Amino acid sequence: MKTLMLTLLALLTLVSTSWGQIDSPVKEETKANSKGSFNALTMDLPGTTSKGVQKAWGKFIKKLKGKTKFDRKMNEYIADDATIKDMSDNTVDIIMKIEERGQDGTAISVWFNLGASYLSSKDYAERYPAGEKILKQFANLVSADMIEAELKDAEKKLKELEDMLKKLEKEEAQRTKDIETYRATIKKMEDNIVTAEGDIKKSEEEQGNTTLTIEEQKKIVEEIQKRLDSVK
Repeated sequence: MKTLMLTLLALLTLVSTSWGQIDSPVKEETKANSKGSFNALTMDLPGTTSKGVQKAWGKFIKKLKGKTKFDRKMNEYIADDATIKDMSDNTVDIIMKIEERGQDGTAISVWFNLGASYLSSKDYAERYPAGEKILKQFANLVSADMIEAELKDAEKKLKELEDMLKKLEKEEAQRTKDIETYRATIKKMEDNIVTAEGDIKKSEEEQGNTTLTIEEQKKIVEEIQKRLDSVK
């Protein structure tokens, strides 16, 4: 039971410290990519890992019908010919980089190549909100992945707790059965003790009677011995 309570407390601690929906602001910064230094949209993704963000980006970019490849040398993800109708009538090339932030998670930088230049609030005021929307939609997807992973982990722990409870219930049933067996054995032993005590009492009576008979027999033997001695 102590183990069960400790496991339950660990599960509750996990829930209380879990991450919710990512709600970081989208910022603009001039940052370098494989093409040079250009305006990028950046966003912090607390609680994430680069592996998780990479996986989510691969799923997300498919919705934009972009062809994604990873430039290992530049450590960036390039999606050619993505479709973003709110941003451009033409296809858009997207470059994305992931930055590790240690215990703070990760951050992403995203460049939207519109052909003549990269998306910025200054040069493309009407199109810029579409870029912010893309990053926020991606953050929602990352949040969903994180919560889904958290749910799976919680369900796994729930299954472990349920299995532990079943084991404890089985052990309790066995112990109850053992107690019944022990009680039956004790009852039998008590009956045996009563029988043995009766046998002892009977034996004591028989010993007393036998002792009297022996004394009588001794007298008979002595009388016969005397008769024998008198004729010698």
